[in-house]
Amino acid sequence: MKPERGPDPERLFSIFLDLVGIDSESGSEGEVARYVKEFCSRLGLQALEDGAGAATGGQCGNILVDIPGGGDKPLILNAHMDTVVPGCGVAAFDDGSGFSSTGETVLGADCKAGLAAILAAVEALLGSGTSHRALELVFTVQEETGLVGASHFDVSTLRGEWGVVLDGSGPVGGIVIEAPGQDQVEIVVRGRSAHAGVEPEKGVSAIACASEAVAGLRLGRRDDITTSNIGLISGGKAVNIVPDLVSLSGEVRSLSDERLDQEREAMLDSFTKAAASHGCELDVKVERKFEHFRLDENAPPVRCLQRAMSECGIESHLASSGGGSDANVFNGAGLELAVMHIGLVDAHTPDEFIRKEDLLAVSRVVHTLAAISVEEEGEGPS
Repeated sequence: MKPERGPDPERLFSIFLDLVGIDSESGSEGEVARYVKEFCSRLGLQALEDGAGAATGGQCGNILVDIPGGGDKPLILNAHMDTVVPGCGVAAFDDGSGFSSTGETVLGADCKAGLAAILAAVEALLGSGTSHRALELVFTVQEETGLVGASHFDVSTLRGEWGVVLDGSGPVGGIVIEAPGQDQVEIVVRGRSAHAGVEPEKGVSAIACASEAVAGLRLGRRDDITTSNIGLISGGKAVNIVPDLVSLSGEVRSLSDERLDQEREAMLDSFTKAAASHGCELDVKVERKFEHFRLDENAPPVRCLQRAMSECGIESHLASSGGGSDANVFNGAGLELAVMHIGLVDAHTPDEFIRKEDLLAVSRVVHTLAAISVEEEGEGPS
């Protein structure tokens, strides 16, 4: 069956502009959460907030909305409410064909385009009375800072077993079925301070040690499925003091757990050798931020997304990603969630933009997916 109608374009664009006009850098999503709660209340739905905000020091927690419908198990739809920095004071520009930022901020379409697409599709479904599968909407906080909100979400509260994450930067039609695991590495190099002009011989430069270690690394794309990066370095007190401490933060990602382990150990080994050579000490912390996942090509979210896209006249294609998303956390917890590309261009930069036709296509796919996925359990007409 096909849905009777999809979301109204102007209504969708209005919701999107409302959302991007609300400041919500990671940890400060309170006003967006308020908007979502009021939006759902007008539809007769209750939006429940969990304790992730209190646990992480953020303004609010994750939002869960349970929407009755057909099927024994709800369809899970997910998007995150936060944006990267700089995301405050966004002024969106409508050039007729799409939206961009007019200033020095990001647009925030990552991931307010996904959030708007879901809200508009749900509003259209309920307004038209279209038969649809039961839905569980999960709107998370602090995704951009390491999938923090999803990691604090209690998946046992969900009745659904599969769904879709709206958070992909590629062209509409892309369905991500594989994404990497990530290890985050924090290293503190400890040397010994001394007066750099009077008695530098008494000092041990942590900067020299760290520089040698980083120079020994092969950063960037290590192979087709693995990347390595040192992203932050800080240290030193003054130009006339031999620096006794340097802090570095890096990461390794891979679609292979074996390659992830190899590159992480190569990074640590370079620092260990440099520390031994310079007489420095190391404090090392390694944290697995999220796990690699791969969905079967016939998994329910993949199969149903392909059909929904086909009914909307969109050619679908399967993809892997180098980025993490809430899907990593939910798949790691035993659920099956595919990531849907939502047409973002130049995300995480002031040049970010999204075309109106892509935003509308995404919302129509969500609307269609909810309508056809009820058939997965024989609860709706074919």
